[in-house]
Amino acid sequence: MKKQTLLVICLISFLLAGSSFYAATQYIDAMAAEKLFAPVVKVAAGKEISAFEPITQDDVILVQEEVDEILPGSARDLDTVLGKRSTQTIYEGEQLLVEKLTDTQLLPEKGEARYEFPLLSIHPLTELRKGDHVKIWVKYKNLSELQDYPAPLHFRKTNDTADLLFESQLASVRDSNGIEIYTLKPSLLPSPDQMDSIFHGSREKPLQNGEKRYRDYRVQPTALPAFIGFNLTDEEYVIVSEAMSYGMLQVGHIMGSKEQAS
Repeated sequence: MKKQTLLVICLISFLLAGSSFYAATQYIDAMAAEKLFAPVVKVAAGKEISAFEPITQDDVILVQEEVDEILPGSARDLDTVLGKRSTQTIYEGEQLLVEKLTDTQLLPEKGEARYEFPLLSIHPLTELRKGDHVKIWVKYKNLSELQDYPAPLHFRKTNDTADLLFESQLASVRDSNGIEIYTLKPSLLPSPDQMDSIFHGSREKPLQNGEKRYRDYRVQPTALPAFIGFNLTDEEYVIVSEAMSYGMLQVGHIMGSKEQAS
C-alpha cells in the first residue's frame, strides 16, 4: 500500500514538474518572440499596390517579422493603411512605410478644376513628383520683346526678371505617352536615350520584379515628360494663361525647414 501511494505521489510530482517545465518554456518562448519579433504590415502574396490606388483589405497582411528586419517607419497595424494611397508602387512582400502613404486623392476641391499644361510652356526648377507642393513663377521674356505688351491684368509685374504667381500642388505628372510618372527632373534638353525612345520607342527590356522596386520611384521616365497638372481655381487658371504670354512658367518644389537647414 505504501509502495502504491509512493508511486502515485511520484507520478503526480512528475506530472506537476513536467507541466511547470512546459509552462516555463512556453513563457520563455513567448518572451523571446516578443523581443525578437514584432507585427508589421506587408503586401499580401500575389498582390501589388499601384501608386495612388486605394489600399484594400485584400492588398495587405499583418505578419510577425524579425525586429532587425523591420524598416524604420513601417506600418504596424492594418487600420493605419486601409483606404490610404501609396506614392509609389509597392510589390508583394514589401513593408509599407507610413511616410510613403497619403490620404489625399489629389482631386480638385470645390471651386477648382484639373488643368494639365505641356512642358513646352513650363520649366521645372527642381525635381518634381505628383503631390509635391510647388511655387509657380513667370520668367519674363527680354525687355525688348515685352516693350509693346500692356501691363498684365490678373497679376502684378514687380520685377523685370521673374515674379512669383502663387503656390499650388502637383496633381499629375505624365509623359508623352500619357502615362503617370513618378519624378520629373529639371533638364534644359532631353537626354539622348529619351529622344531615342520618343522617335523609336523604348528599347528597355522588361525588368524583373526585384529590379522594379528599386527603379520605379523618383527616376526619370524613358519617354520625354510632356504634361504636368494642377488643381486650379478659375482665377489661378486665368493668371497662368496670361503669364504664359509674358514668358516661361517655372515650377519649383517648396523646400521644408529641414531641407533648408541641410
